Amino acid sequence: MLHTLFPNHKAAIADLRRADTVFDEICRDYQLLSDEFLSMNTEQGSQSYQFACDIRETLDGLRDEIAQSLRRAGKM
Repeated sequence: MLHTLFPNHKAAIADLRRADTVFDEICRDYQLLSDEFLSMNTEQGSQSYQFACDIRETLDGLRDEIAQSLRRAGKM
């Protein structure tokens, strides 16, 4: 998922994930929640609308954290 979110920053993300365990955890959380969000959309009625909104909001926050980390590292 991260490669579609930041297609021009694959190498930078991989480098930061190896060097920074907190950044790696943020990326893992993004991937896990993104997978959960996608599975919710394919399973009709399996989760509440509010839960889907909460996941979307968390994904947006994680995306922003990843972008900030890339900027701080001079990779963006």
